[in-house]
Amino acid sequence: MTIRFHFEDIKESDKQALERYFNEKKIGRLKKLLLHGNFELAKFNISAKYHKRHDIFIVGLGLNFAKNDLRSQEEGHALLEAFDLALDCLISQLRKSESKLHDK
Repeated sequence: MTIRFHFEDIKESDKQALERYFNEKKIGRLKKLLLHGNFELAKFNISAKYHKRHDIFIVGLGLNFAKNDLRSQEEGHALLEAFDLALDCLISQLRKSESKLHDK
């Protein structure tokens, strides 16, 4: 899996915390769901932005694999909170798309 992080107005400590959190705790969920060699070919994009005016983080996730393009975006007052919400949304989309592939 190719993983690309993009940050805008995020502190360096928050960047490292998100990268470590994803690589240590969340990548396993994606491995379980991406079947039949799709994990090695998948492209995962993480975009995080901090809005000073509204004091929120916006996290957008994108997953490209086997002609599928899944996207999710969530907001939260904590970076990891917004990331978890976006990842949960993306995982539910992934479950639906994998079940459609296996039902055929």
